[in-house]
Amino acid sequence: MFRGVMVGDGHRRAGTPLRAAQDEAGVPPGVWKGRGLAALGLTAGDVVRERQAEHFLGEGRHPDADRIECQLLAHGKSPEQARRATALGRHIEHNRSPETDKAKERAPWLAFDLTFRPRRRPTSRGR
Repeated sequence: MFRGVMVGDGHRRAGTPLRAAQDEAGVPPGVWKGRGLAALGLTAGDVVRERQAEHFLGEGRHPDADRIECQLLAHGKSPEQARRATALGRHIEHNRSPETDKAKERAPWLAFDLTFRPRRRPTSRGR
């Protein structure tokens, strides 16, 4: 889903870099915005790199998970510890029943409700 959104709801051919697909679709690159950016060490207005979007939107991990994991591994953390450190949020625990135990066997899905719309232009009242 997010791959289509990143190129203006268009189709991106396999192997086409994100930036090239955005240029072809006439879509500007996405930029980071929001109040929570400082907590993630991101800066408003910086361009969202493809790998960051994959981590954040596709995996629910810190956008700079690769860099963070490398640093943690260099400081002696295990791969498991390094990967866990980049997870945003926590796993949801289900109640114990045969139905929920069966559901745990399936791969979990992250849900995002994203609505993109152009900014409203200010209106001049009384004219």
